[in-house]
Amino acid sequence: MSFGLLRLVMRSWSRAACLSLLWLLLFYTYGRVYGTLANLGFLRTSVSRHLLLLLIWAGLGALSVWISTWKLASQTWIVSASNIASVILVLFPAFTIIRYEMINRPAKSLSAEASTGSQPAHSYPDIYYIILDAYERADVMQAVYGYDNSAFISALIGRGFYVAACSQSNYAYTQPSLASSLSFEYLDALSVTSNQQADPLFQENATRQFLAAHGYTVVAFETGFRWSQWEDADVYYPYRPAANLLNGFEALFLQTTLARIPLDIVQSNQDATYGVIPHDRVLYALDTLKDLPTTVAGPKFVFVHLVIPHPPFVFGPDGDLVTQGAENATSIEGYRNSVTFINQEMLQVVDSLIAGSETPPVIVIQGDHGAPLYHSPFQRMAILNAYYLPDHRGILYPTISPVNTFRVILDSYFGQGYPLLDDVSWYSPTNREYDFTAIPNECGQ
Repeated sequence: MSFGLLRLVMRSWSRAACLSLLWLLLFYTYGRVYGTLANLGFLRTSVSRHLLLLLIWAGLGALSVWISTWKLASQTWIVSASNIASVILVLFPAFTIIRYEMINRPAKSLSAEASTGSQPAHSYPDIYYIILDAYERADVMQAVYGYDNSAFISALIGRGFYVAACSQSNYAYTQPSLASSLSFEYLDALSVTSNQQADPLFQENATRQFLAAHGYTVVAFETGFRWSQWEDADVYYPYRPAANLLNGFEALFLQTTLARIPLDIVQSNQDATYGVIPHDRVLYALDTLKDLPTTVAGPKFVFVHLVIPHPPFVFGPDGDLVTQGAENATSIEGYRNSVTFINQEMLQVVDSLIAGSETPPVIVIQGDHGAPLYHSPFQRMAILNAYYLPDHRGILYPTISPVNTFRVILDSYFGQGYPLLDDVSWYSPTNREYDFTAIPNECGQ
């Protein structure tokens, strides 16, 4: 339509094509240039960066009009070149959209396909690995947040869980922690020294490969973080936001274009990022998880990474949406409310998984690291670590850490004979995630 209007104004197909191409280039490159300047720390505020770039882009837009009126722009080859360039500009986002939709195709159809598969001869248990991001251990939660979590711990124990009373994470951040636990090995033994090396290892980890080779259906959920999403899982559940909200792809794409200006002004994307989407994504995963014993045939390995009670603190104690102060990572009230809500939900999930499974399932509920508010490295490493291992509780012990989780499971249920590793916690400060210092376990001292 805009091309047709330019043709009417400029009275030349070639000049209209030339100007359309130049303006499209300006539209699609604005956000990328802005992002580069922001990453370089150029100018202090987003307003000043936008004002400067708007002046430059207005000048470039006017220059595009002048260039399009050149005699050269009326040559027929300009039309062909502009058409080819325009097709390329259209094909790139179209390809990205198609790929996104293929990866995030409806979960129900995938579930149906998986459910119709034949059961293997050996009756292996379903395995649920549930990560509650930044879920603190009970004693440290009481000391730092003033929150008594004993009722939840007792409820888990009453359902047959073993809760490791002195468990610590092996690493202080999610990516190294999960890469290690799913590989049941420390990162130095895997020669991992950065997130860039940890992320591929996290995707194709030893646990997933072993269970897939033994006939397990791999089930995963959208998390909001590409590195922790197993989009190529046998059954993948993407969260689809309401039609009036931007999904992750749409927000990312629009931020690379001139549309970044209104997005930054109204902060609609910020609301989606820090409010509704993280809140509803967790609710969707919880609701779907409760039904998995009957919707996906076993045996299945289910990986669930829930960004709760980690900030943003978008949950009230009853699960209602909270946006005021959601980004405040040190909010004591926000963390406590999130814990209250996820505790209620986890007990419902556990009851559903146990009641709906013909073969008693294996369930691990684990923090990947401690809470965002802490007063010592020891507190940062303290985590919830709870195991439902029917008939195989004897090998568990109070200080077991995530690196030994699947060593225990694969030995107990598959006879693999993996020796237990020493439980070591490698703390690292913010912005130096791979600068490790061994932290002793002070639990009970």
